[in-house]
Amino acid sequence: MTARRSPLLGPGRLREPRRAGRILAAALVLLLLAVFGGQQLRAATIDDSLVNGNEKKYEALLSTLKNAKDQNDDTILQTTLLYKLINLAKAKPPPPIKIDIPKDEKGYRELFASFLQWSADRHRLEKNIAEMENNQEVLREQIIALADNDRQTLTRQLQYAFYRRGSQIYRQQLQQIDRAMDLAPMVFASALRQLTFDTSSSTARLKKLQTALKKTATKIQENKLEEQRLKLLGRTDKAKKLEAAIAYLRQQRQGLFHDQLEELFIQFSAALQKKDNKIFSLRKEMDELLTAIDNAPSLRQDLHHLTGRLEKEILGTAATLKGATLQKLKTVLLLFWQRINAPILTFNKTSISTLKIFLALLIFILSFFLGQLYKNNIRNISPKSKTLTTATRTLLANMGYYAIILVAFFISLNVLGINITSIALVAGALSVGIGFGLQNIVSNFVSGLILMFERSIKIGDYIEVDRDLTGHVTDIRMRSITVNTNANIDVVIPNQDLVQHQVINWTMNDRVRRFEIPFSVAYGTDPDKVIEVVSEAVQQSGFSFLLNTASRHTRVVMTAMGESSLDFELFVWIRGTEIFYPKRTRSKFLILIYRALTANDIEIPFPQLDLHLRSVDQPLAPAAAGKDRQRR
Repeated sequence: MTARRSPLLGPGRLREPRRAGRILAAALVLLLLAVFGGQQLRAATIDDSLVNGNEKKYEALLSTLKNAKDQNDDTILQTTLLYKLINLAKAKPPPPIKIDIPKDEKGYRELFASFLQWSADRHRLEKNIAEMENNQEVLREQIIALADNDRQTLTRQLQYAFYRRGSQIYRQQLQQIDRAMDLAPMVFASALRQLTFDTSSSTARLKKLQTALKKTATKIQENKLEEQRLKLLGRTDKAKKLEAAIAYLRQQRQGLFHDQLEELFIQFSAALQKKDNKIFSLRKEMDELLTAIDNAPSLRQDLHHLTGRLEKEILGTAATLKGATLQKLKTVLLLFWQRINAPILTFNKTSISTLKIFLALLIFILSFFLGQLYKNNIRNISPKSKTLTTATRTLLANMGYYAIILVAFFISLNVLGINITSIALVAGALSVGIGFGLQNIVSNFVSGLILMFERSIKIGDYIEVDRDLTGHVTDIRMRSITVNTNANIDVVIPNQDLVQHQVINWTMNDRVRRFEIPFSVAYGTDPDKVIEVVSEAVQQSGFSFLLNTASRHTRVVMTAMGESSLDFELFVWIRGTEIFYPKRTRSKFLILIYRALTANDIEIPFPQLDLHLRSVDQPLAPAAAGKDRQRR
């Protein structure tokens, strides 16, 4: 069941050449000169007769070298190479590796141990063949570069023949191992159909092997520490002994790994025999174990081939593909889970992974959607509700929205693993930022909170910020409010402007406002008549938005005696939506006053100017006086 060792692996012994053979060596040199004499020197080529020579040819050449008179390094090396070529020529082709179907678990284990040895031998043979082929290429170039009569030519030819024949023998051995490993899966599959396995004993042995591996790893680490201590103390002799001990422990650990791999393969075979899904997890455990074994890449490939063939033989192609796909999917998901859980940065000694960042962002984004949904539902409550006004609904909507965002922020911090107390550092930095450039933002934020809780300005109120800006409050946010003017223009006003400056709220408590409409009449008009005419006109106007109560009623008062007129002012109380259109409302009353005055022949004055002349000629005075009377 094991390949026979090649004679190439053991160098032959050098025989001491006799001095009497020097005469024959000299004759050989003369013969070579006679053959090549008279011809010009030419480049050497590969001598196929040496590569394909038999035992007699090598022995004849060896006898000639022994009798050579001059013995130097070249002749000694040539002699050694000829001995090796003789041994290679005598070597017989390696016999085929016979594999019998195991009859019990012991034979099954021995077959698996042989399979592992074949894998190691194949890796070694492939490595040796590659090395020999590289040597052959180098020697070929050297031979071509030499002349036929060069002393080095024969040595290089013999070296080339040695590597060529050695690689041929290695290839023969490799072919036998390849045939055995190709046949092994079918032999294992045949054994599985008739064997029974003691899985409980295998599990117990696995536990013992794991314990032994831990102890060995501990001893290796202890010896490494001791070795470093001895090196620091300058005790190199004892340190070298520890190096040897560490090397032995590592070799021992490799043996334990192989034993563990064997037990896992037994459990894999038992699960495969029962068609249990555990085979895929056991296969994964063997893959993980192979990472700790020397020569793992080639062994992993061979073991994958073996287990794959066994699965197809026992389970069938469809089940194997399904199980392998599920296992690969689990492996990919596990790898993905490990990757996203790997820390990518550290904040205040807290590791933050990609998954934590993703979850925190997801929570924060969902909070915005939930907050917006809550705000829309609160705003959509029936406007006819008597308990919840528009301002109350807006306040609840905004406060709930910001509360959801705030709660989501703290949940996100908790998901990231950041302690809330560590936010004090951020708060300190934020306070510095506020001191340098965030005053307005914080001021607007605090002002927004004041407006929401104080409710001096509410949604739907009609406010006057200045003479040119009046309108309804349509939204109150943490930074600003929105005012919609009568021209349907939305004006965004920072909250701090409303808190720090004077703002007129026309509808803070009710929708009633007194309008003052000024008008004038000419001098010479009876003031009482003017008051009576205008008051009566207002009472008979039929305006539904007029309010007349004991405390709030229409009134006309004289306010001044101007340069050209008597000045009056009409006070009227307006209720309802008309107060939101002051220009339109004033226009109605001005038209009413104009018609009432005109109907009662009350003159509406225009600006007048009296001119008094003091220094004029006497004859012009009567004429000027007459003209003045005519003008009046």
